[in-house]
Amino acid sequence: MDWLGALETFGIVVACLLALGVVVLLARRYVINSHGGVFDCGLRRWSGGHPGAWALGMARYSGDQFKWYRMFALLPRHSLQVHRNDLAVVSSRRVDAVETLQLFDDQCVVELAPFGDGRRVDLSMSQPSLLGLSSWLEGAPAGHGYEGP
Repeated sequence: MDWLGALETFGIVVACLLALGVVVLLARRYVINSHGGVFDCGLRRWSGGHPGAWALGMARYSGDQFKWYRMFALLPRHSLQVHRNDLAVVSSRRVDAVETLQLFDDQCVVELAPFGDGRRVDLSMSQPSLLGLSSWLEGAPAGHGYEGP
């Protein structure tokens, strides 16, 4: 019967760790949101001319920086930071049938021009968030950033 006690202890430890993980994720989201201007935004990196998988996250504009945060990470640190001058929208489109399995129906896919170092990423966001991104890019000094969808 001693194994029942060990199993019960193991279950309690696992439940506490899961609860702690949820609390950490919620606290992280609160810290990121406390600075304002955060919106849901997926990110897909390209490698060798092929798209990778979508990662859910959130993004914000902070001064002249676009910062993207992975949804399920422990530290409240951005996973991608791009200066406004290096960010240009090439096109946007509705999500396709396969992408709706990974993303939300009301989102659109935003194709960005490759960064100065050749990296390429796509973003997914709602139409109002795309309008906000476009406005932020248009607000840059003349000759920088926005090429239009």
